Amino acid sequence: MAPKSSTRPTGESVALEKVFGAMSLREVVDYHPRPDFGKAGKAITVNANMYQARFKAQGLTIQHYDIEINPVVKVANQKKPKALLWEVWTQLCQEAPADIKKALNDGAYDMVKNVYTPHKIKTETGQDLGSGKREVIVALKEDGRDTDDDKRRFKVVFQHANEIDLDTIIAFCKGNKQTEQAKEMMLVAIQAMNVLFRQDASVKYKPVGAQGRRFFGADGAQAIPNGGLVHLGFMQSFRFTQSGLPAMQLDTAYSAFVRPGMLSDVAFELLGIGGGGGGGDFGGRGGRGGRGGRGFDRGAPRGRGGPPASHGGGGGNPGTLNQQQIRKLNEILRNAKFQVTHRQTSRIFTMRGLTMQSAADLKFLLSGRDGQADKMVTIVEYYKSQYNMTVTQPRLPCIAYGSKNYVPLEFVKLVQFNSIPMRSLTADQTAAMIKVAAKPPPERANMIRQWRDKLDYGNLPKVKAWNVEVNKEMMKVEARVLPPPTIQYTGQTQRPNFGGWNLKNTKFFKAGKPLESWSILCLDDRFSQQDCQKFATQLVRVLQASNCPVTNSQPSIIPWNAGPPFQNYPGVKTGLQEAARAAYMQSKANPQLIIVLMPRKEIPLYSEIKTVAAQQLKLPVVTQCLQTAKLRNERGLDQYLGNVSMKIHAKLGGVTHAVNVTQALDKTTLMVGADVSHSGPPFSGAIPPSIAVSVAGINGDQDRFLPAIRLQEGRVEIIQDLVGMMKSHIQTFAKNTGKLPLKIVMFRDGVSEGQYAHCAEQEYSQILQAARDIDAKYRPKVTFVVCAKRHNMRFFAINPSDADRTGNLQPGTVVDKGVTHPFAFDFFLQAHAGLQGTARPTHYIVVKDENQFTADKMQGLCNALSYSYARATRSVSLIPVAYYSDIITGKARDLLAKDDQSDVGASVSGLSDSQREKMTFDPLELKKRLEDNPDFNSVAWYM
Repeated sequence: MAPKSSTRPTGESVALEKVFGAMSLREVVDYHPRPDFGKAGKAITVNANMYQARFKAQGLTIQHYDIEINPVVKVANQKKPKALLWEVWTQLCQEAPADIKKALNDGAYDMVKNVYTPHKIKTETGQDLGSGKREVIVALKEDGRDTDDDKRRFKVVFQHANEIDLDTIIAFCKGNKQTEQAKEMMLVAIQAMNVLFRQDASVKYKPVGAQGRRFFGADGAQAIPNGGLVHLGFMQSFRFTQSGLPAMQLDTAYSAFVRPGMLSDVAFELLGIGGGGGGGDFGGRGGRGGRGGRGFDRGAPRGRGGPPASHGGGGGNPGTLNQQQIRKLNEILRNAKFQVTHRQTSRIFTMRGLTMQSAADLKFLLSGRDGQADKMVTIVEYYKSQYNMTVTQPRLPCIAYGSKNYVPLEFVKLVQFNSIPMRSLTADQTAAMIKVAAKPPPERANMIRQWRDKLDYGNLPKVKAWNVEVNKEMMKVEARVLPPPTIQYTGQTQRPNFGGWNLKNTKFFKAGKPLESWSILCLDDRFSQQDCQKFATQLVRVLQASNCPVTNSQPSIIPWNAGPPFQNYPGVKTGLQEAARAAYMQSKANPQLIIVLMPRKEIPLYSEIKTVAAQQLKLPVVTQCLQTAKLRNERGLDQYLGNVSMKIHAKLGGVTHAVNVTQALDKTTLMVGADVSHSGPPFSGAIPPSIAVSVAGINGDQDRFLPAIRLQEGRVEIIQDLVGMMKSHIQTFAKNTGKLPLKIVMFRDGVSEGQYAHCAEQEYSQILQAARDIDAKYRPKVTFVVCAKRHNMRFFAINPSDADRTGNLQPGTVVDKGVTHPFAFDFFLQAHAGLQGTARPTHYIVVKDENQFTADKMQGLCNALSYSYARATRSVSLIPVAYYSDIITGKARDLLAKDDQSDVGASVSGLSDSQREKMTFDPLELKKRLEDNPDFNSVAWYM
């Protein structure tokens, strides 16, 4: 059906993309078409967490209005947070003039600039708006009471934007050919539907996240370590499908939040140093005391005894925070919402951060009153004179909010639903969160059904007014289970069972460099020299039995103290220097490997070891960190050392095992994986660079890979120097094979949903440019595949025989019908066994394909490659070449991590990303250090 007449000109795809947010016109239209549907494998039927939706009649239309909400009295640089706009909208719906009340009450507002309603908003005289406007004044209440404050009065202006034909959604889902105008309208129609279904959820639950798809309730929250709470919620998203109808995707959601309460208590819990006995990254070990004497402080060879460890647990609130702890809190609490307790108000404020100065030291100029002179006062003095409030913890910092407002921690009360950034979660918090969230498939499916019943779409007044119906049962879709590949070792093969196989009595597929120059650095004072020697003997035995040659079976053993965590482990650098020197002196060759024995799993210590080894030694050195607790467990030691041997073998340039993919990729094919990683929002200062990584095969065997690493402008999704990176990969391939690759298959990870086609177009062009730079006549055929893991599609077995013992579908389950794109070449593949919780399939989207893959060929390739991950004896969820690029971006991020040294009082943390300056950097910084050291980069140092 043709779209209705519109007051907005067609072709405004850029404007529509801003409206639509998560998806662009190209994302849904400009894909390589699906060549066919897959046929290989055992056919089964599964449930998907999708509920089909339909419109009760044909020809339904929705009116789209632009809405502007501005204060009547304008204030310079006044912000309009979503919560304020929603408050104005809610009151407007209650108090609207009678002639537009129904249009507003049945309407849906996106909390930005768009209103969608099945009814027309007319002028005060009853005429269509046309190009005109309708204005309404809204006066917000103050603490539930009417107020004369003009700053609480807002002018709301409506202007008609478009009339949306909902039939464009149905036509797209059926794969019907559409005009450009209809395609654009379909995008806005999908967006309108998502905004509609958010309305009721936003009233009853707390929306979290930029896309407005996740909602959380206050009930059922579970405590996790270090002042955290995990809240249960749901995710919903109205989407097009290949089934001929759109569908509502519904899934469970879990997120970590800061415990509400007085910040003077919560802050120490977040750091793990408040009266609970240590356990945090910045706390002590629960009051046990130090381990090192003077040598411990210097980072010299370890001694015994010594002073108590700083900030050990059990001592209660220490009453002060050092700068590293304040920076950690700023990382967690940036933009947190809070109330103040020193005066009567129900207002909620937004935190800019903690000051580096304490309340006793932070001063400001107080304007004099009644003829008195201005004077400098501390925050402590100000609160005593202004509010008669004594600051009982004056050595703690203050909270900064607004432009120049400060309040001591003890007068700050955190409200509910302040998210903990994922990057800020401690290991204990992450483990506890996984324990809460990892529900087996039957339980997860039941929870989704419970949410469907609780949300009760059919009885929502707005949904009724829009004539939309959402099915009460999950979609049933066709799936297939692909057979696993044969795993190749030296002299034997293995056939996986439920995605896994046994390493016992196997010999690695290809040997790497003999292990000659290595040493052991022991950071656990309870693991003796004799323990270390016993471990070395056992490890050498396992390596040699696995076809990993060792020419030096008695490495040097260096006992050392890492130093205290609150001083950033000062002994790590000197310890690694000693270990590297010992390896060199023993072998007269640059060290190949330093094994570091850690007393327990400590993420900050691990990160410091990796950073120092890669960045701060004379040359970068490969390290392998182990936990001594695992080495003491005799029952599981052989299996543990077997797993470690796979990592070490890869770190020496060897190949643990291989799969045969020659039917899909011949010897002339260069396989590439790529990813871009972005830093989280900076607390202050400039935006740090993003990290781009590509990983490519060194020959046509598809079993050994080399990475290329670049720094690039922060928050840029497209790889900016892919030309240079691809030239390096192509030339390495040609050097090892004698020929330029005729085909290139790129698997691209780390692309957001709305950027698939745009990313492919830009990076595809760079690949071709790299080829031209090498030879003007060189033109390889390119296939570009996006690998998406950040989605909420889940599949559930209907027949118990189609599930494994965890309730998950069997490895190799592929879906390319029903819930996929109406016509693009995409599929969902669950190649791995779901060991914990419900398995998430990977969504593969073939955006460009000059190599003419069939569905079976591409799906079989991705399934087989998932069994080739070098350090595991089971299939993984993402093909390894893309997985490696993802791992390396994370490793590189740790190498670049630097604490924010600025004081919040002088920061620019109130600026948006578009207003911030970009941090200056050298794009080749990591290339020069890592890539340009072939002994390091020619092996899988990142394993």
